[in-house]
Amino acid sequence: MDIILVGHANTAQAFKEAVEMVFGKVENFHPLSFSPSEGLEELTKKIETAINPQKAEDTLILTDLFSGTPYNAAAGLVMHHKAADVIAGMSLPLCLEVALSAGQMTVPELVKHVMANTNEYVKCLSEVVQESQKEEDDF
Repeated sequence: MDIILVGHANTAQAFKEAVEMVFGKVENFHPLSFSPSEGLEELTKKIETAINPQKAEDTLILTDLFSGTPYNAAAGLVMHHKAADVIAGMSLPLCLEVALSAGQMTVPELVKHVMANTNEYVKCLSEVVQESQKEEDDF
């Protein structure tokens, strides 16, 4: 499975580098940057060029922001069957989960898995402490 990361400025490259700090080299992650000088058409072409036509149905695109230009460019390609799916809200936990699971699932299975677990990716200390204290009180 190919994973294309698309984000504003250098966020996509930074996420790939962070994933590689944890897991080592990740060959199937392909980061693309969106610069202020680019428009939707240029970014769409850049993403389309990054998609291997023989693996289009086995390509997941992660973008940084829902409804941002990277998402809109990727969504247009998915709607034209140039890639399997797109997930917005790219984060390090999301990228780690995708890297860990990509070889074990199809794109639809991976999307379902990731979307079912998104609440595990964002934590607030006060809520974690409160939940921990509640569990201790229950014993």
